[in-house]
Amino acid sequence: MTNVPTTLSTVVDPSRIDDDTDGRTLRRKRNRDAVIASLISLIEEGDLDPTVAKIADRAAVSHRSIFRYFDDLDDLARTAIETAVRDALPLAIIPGVGEGSLDHRIEGMVASRLRILRRTKQLIRVAHGKATALPEIDRSLSNVAEMTCDQFHRHFAVELSEMDPAEAEHLVAALGSQLGFEGYDFQSRMLSRTDEEIADSWRVLLRRVLR
Repeated sequence: MTNVPTTLSTVVDPSRIDDDTDGRTLRRKRNRDAVIASLISLIEEGDLDPTVAKIADRAAVSHRSIFRYFDDLDDLARTAIETAVRDALPLAIIPGVGEGSLDHRIEGMVASRLRILRRTKQLIRVAHGKATALPEIDRSLSNVAEMTCDQFHRHFAVELSEMDPAEAEHLVAALGSQLGFEGYDFQSRMLSRTDEEIADSWRVLLRRVLR
């Protein structure tokens, strides 16, 4: 008579279960990341409101599967924007922040602002459009604005220390706006100015107010 296995361990190899589970987890993460990257790339290419079909086709996943990875399109947009902004933040780093002559520091600030705004301008435009309905995106934008102002404080600490503290705070807020997305978008999209022209206007502004 043939012996019949009497325990589960003799029927199923536990290591196989772990391997299968890990494989599914990795596939899910890979597909989820592909969907996020797909939306980011479409927005960066100028499609600010891509359809589910476009996102899924770019990510090489089924249309229906997108909603297994995200609650809805707003959840996907929020995740994509937060991911893109986080990944782009190193572009805003100024080597030797606060060091060197004023002209040297101005060049560092201008280069930093252009790098990050070139990379994120389309995503930030989408983020502003969704911020009123999605508090998480609004908070992310506020955090970026605060980091920008903190960078101005540290990079131009010498000049700001010579001002009345309240005046210095007002100036930093104004500079953060002018060299932020709003100022960049105003010059680039509304005035059709090139990045080189925008950079020149920022240099003039910084020299005028900090000397």
